[in-house]
Amino acid sequence: MKFTKLSLIAAIAVTTAMAGDAKISGDAKLFYGTGDVGNADLFNKNGAYGDSSVNVNITKDVTKGVTANVGITGISTLGLENELVSGTWISHPKVVKDSVWIDTANIALKPVDKTTLVVGRQSLDTPLAFTETWNVAKNTFDAVVALDNHIEKTTLVGAWVGRGNGHNSYDRLDGGQSAYGALNAGQETALANNKGAYAAAVVTKLIPMTTAQAWYYNVKNEADAIWLQADVAPTKELSVGLQYSKISPKGVVDGKDDTKAIAAKVGYNVSGVDLAAAYSKVDDKGLVYMGNTATGGAHNGQSKLYTEAWWNYGFVGQAGAKTAMVSATMGDYTAQYTTVKNNNNNMLEMDEITLTATKKVGPVDATVALINTKSDDNTIDGNTIQAYLTVPFSL
Repeated sequence: MKFTKLSLIAAIAVTTAMAGDAKISGDAKLFYGTGDVGNADLFNKNGAYGDSSVNVNITKDVTKGVTANVGITGISTLGLENELVSGTWISHPKVVKDSVWIDTANIALKPVDKTTLVVGRQSLDTPLAFTETWNVAKNTFDAVVALDNHIEKTTLVGAWVGRGNGHNSYDRLDGGQSAYGALNAGQETALANNKGAYAAAVVTKLIPMTTAQAWYYNVKNEADAIWLQADVAPTKELSVGLQYSKISPKGVVDGKDDTKAIAAKVGYNVSGVDLAAAYSKVDDKGLVYMGNTATGGAHNGQSKLYTEAWWNYGFVGQAGAKTAMVSATMGDYTAQYTTVKNNNNNMLEMDEITLTATKKVGPVDATVALINTKSDDNTIDGNTIQAYLTVPFSL
């Protein structure tokens, strides 16, 4: 995405807003990371990666109860690969090729009171298929999602997910959307077998001091899955959470081992400091990684387990993983320690210590992260420094 293209997009958006009273929002980001992992040195081009992005979202009420949403994202290295970096945050077709794509294109309508239907390209936030926010640009889905709130303090969810772009290079206008399936990234099944997925859920606060959720997934021809979670806050200071999940292969991978995981978390606020401790365990056998099936497929990706590491995803959801996590947050400062043990494979073990500081500098939201990783995997073992600069805007 060159700035001339961005200026054109912004001009079109402003014109649309003035003509049709649309709402415009978005952000501009510049992310940089450097590490001494492998044979690289800190701040050396060979061990550094960087990207910039601009996201523009346009929302317009078409008629009563009907809203149109369109979002455009562009990414560029800004030529940093010539001097400062050798890699990117997000998958480019080529490290120096800029890309622009439509990440959001949907209609949200209310067919009846307390019921919303969203049809089209959109972000999702479910335990086993979700839009990840750590990256310089987000992954999205072609989906139909229904939300109903007729039951007091309860949301019923029904969804069909047909395509997603978490596995692919963002090199086309659609951002690389392809058929959705739990095992896209694996060796067990061909992409042609991916037929999409159904999901249904109940999220309720009817139980006092508790948010409970139960999810069921039917990934056609590949897997069935459940996710159960309860988060309890008996006092303002104390919180407790429990998670259980199971992914059962079927169809083309019928007979493969289920993946099962349990996790627990305790949080406590003392004198303005938020403390947390969590533990998770994944059974020794299991085909599918217990994480985001939209990005990591069968083998890795970010996980919604309480114990997920701050930066090094792909460990806590592996078969055989036993993970402990402790963290402390005081205002704009956070410290987190994650340790993963795995009797199946030493390469799946990892210790991570992360310190972060966030500060608003004028219009810029700035975060700096210091990460120390210990692992037999020399592609991540070492120290990492990251800088995240974000400028949100609305018109």
